[in-house]
Amino acid sequence: MLQGGMVFILTVLGLFSVLGAGYLLFRRGWFWTWFKASFAMCLVVFTIVALFSLLDVFTYKQLMSEAPIASISVYEKKRQHFDVALIATGGEEQRFEIYGDQWQLDARLLTWVGPIAAMGKKPLYRLDRISGRYISLEQARNTEQSIYGLEQSYMIDVWKILQSMPSWIDANYGSAVYMPMKDGAVYSVYLTAKGMNVRPVNNIAKRLLGEDW
Repeated sequence: MLQGGMVFILTVLGLFSVLGAGYLLFRRGWFWTWFKASFAMCLVVFTIVALFSLLDVFTYKQLMSEAPIASISVYEKKRQHFDVALIATGGEEQRFEIYGDQWQLDARLLTWVGPIAAMGKKPLYRLDRISGRYISLEQARNTEQSIYGLEQSYMIDVWKILQSMPSWIDANYGSAVYMPMKDGAVYSVYLTAKGMNVRPVNNIAKRLLGEDW
């Protein structure tokens, strides 16, 4: 499991850094005192980085095959102004004021690449943001936009770090999905290793997709 492997690696590195820093700081002797103290402080800093990286990894969820990761319900307030309810898997309902003709959901993915990918390890995902879209290009440029961040990183963003360095873990955006908004429409969002897809849940959403898509 990707999350388990990353947690294990960060935990081991953090414990090693703590033990190494303690050994160097409290070992008796005057020789190389400055060097040992400096190296010990570097280990302390590395431990802090590992801790915050570990906390960031816990904001991601394990991707399960053919399981919905979110449910989205749409309620119209007025023309091109909607109240959108998002319920992520295992989470509470969140509500957002979305302007436009369509809602859009973006997610981040952490996936194994190289030899480990062949072992069938499941990727991790994190819902990144929900926003509104206008069909008209002129409205998209000149009308009020609505973009909301969902899960956030604190201090350390593992996803951005992995993007900037070569590793066996690939950090990328899952393919964003968007669907038309109409009062009463309900959708389920699914995520696979290849990206996201949406399925209409009720008759309103099914009719809407049949008419416009």
